Amino acid sequence: MKEDFETSVWNYLKSLKWGEYVIVEHSSSDPTHLLFYVIINQLKKSDVPFVVIDVLDKYYLLRMHLASAGIDTNILDDIPVIKLGGVRHVGKITSLVERVEISQDAPVWIRHYRDALRRVEEKLGRYVKLIVGIDSLLQLYEDNIWELNALMLAGFASMMGDKASKGIVFLNSSVLNPKTVLKLEEIFPRVLKLELKEGQLILRVEKSVDFDEYGQEIKVNAQKLQDELRT
Repeated sequence: MKEDFETSVWNYLKSLKWGEYVIVEHSSSDPTHLLFYVIINQLKKSDVPFVVIDVLDKYYLLRMHLASAGIDTNILDDIPVIKLGGVRHVGKITSLVERVEISQDAPVWIRHYRDALRRVEEKLGRYVKLIVGIDSLLQLYEDNIWELNALMLAGFASMMGDKASKGIVFLNSSVLNPKTVLKLEEIFPRVLKLELKEGQLILRVEKSVDFDEYGQEIKVNAQKLQDELRT
């Protein structure tokens, strides 16, 4: 069961072209940590270079949720991390490859962030980005529509088509203004919805460049997946 779910998720990630990004929308109560762990595990098994973009300590929270579920988190210790704000670091200190302070004006820290990405690209070549906690960043700008739009264009839209990378953006859409979520869905060519429903962890295609994928689902019994990840 776990293997089927992992394989299906991995096949979807592999199908992304270089320069493509997908949003995984979820709520505060969905077990996002399980999907995150599955993706990390598959990337490591396949020796695919990847980086976690940790916004305002969301990576730390994911690790705590995994530990609370009884899942070994040692797999997270040596993953390269770029931190945007926050104070909590996960894993070995040597895995922290870059830190960007987001307390500065948006154009300033976005420029530093892009510089950090260029340095990562020089080290890794083509690589996968796993971006977590972006909803916390967006919340800081929702009261200023001009800065919010600038962030979306400079921070998100500019990622599209960058052949050096592809990736997944985890987004807690339940804490954001619905208009903010709609704007993000407009920017990203692929949108997935993660939800826990009647004991099933469901990953559903909400938007895709491949129209035949609309509505397709990857499902697994959430409790059985968690139990198997503990072993």
